[in-house]
Amino acid sequence: MVVPKARTIESAMSKYGVFSQLVMVAASLASAVGALRLAFMKRSKWQPPEEALPAVASRFASLLAIVVTALLYVFGPQIGQIALGALTFALFLVAVVCLAIAIRTNIQYSFYYPKGGQEKDRKLGGSVLTPEAAKIEREHKQTEQQMFEDAQGDKDLVWTKSSQAVVNLRSTLSFMGLIGLGTCTVAAAAMMVVVSMSH
Repeated sequence: MVVPKARTIESAMSKYGVFSQLVMVAASLASAVGALRLAFMKRSKWQPPEEALPAVASRFASLLAIVVTALLYVFGPQIGQIALGALTFALFLVAVVCLAIAIRTNIQYSFYYPKGGQEKDRKLGGSVLTPEAAKIEREHKQTEQQMFEDAQGDKDLVWTKSSQAVVNLRSTLSFMGLIGLGTCTVAAAAMMVVVSMSH
């Protein structure tokens, strides 16, 4: 059976049309730019302080996001619309969890030295006090911020090193996951739209 010429052209344009390609390229570039903006954005309290998360770590997360975006650009049309939808939803859920963990960790365990609330003076503490700090807290009713100031910014006098490591790891991984997976969510959603346009 011979397929009508008009239908053949319409099908080809639907699948390979310039607009669907344009949307796909634009979405991929927008995702990559979004990842880079997150990496270079000014620090705020819900993000890890510079001493806990060096700039190179967040930029590495952006690099991973860009690589995943490129893979979605190349292989997205092959895995199909339903798989892309499931991937987008899963990435979105994990990104929301990472955001919640990052906000809670970076706000709950942020302390300042010297006192004043300047972002450059913010440090991440730990979740477990040293025996000496626990005794001071119990006997003198001092807060962790006050003890941190009395220790002149020496975190090891206030919190155990192991608890500091746990807090730092949680802060770093959650923020890197937010950058990487959040960007991948946008890329996967854009690719899903492009694939749906091509059918």
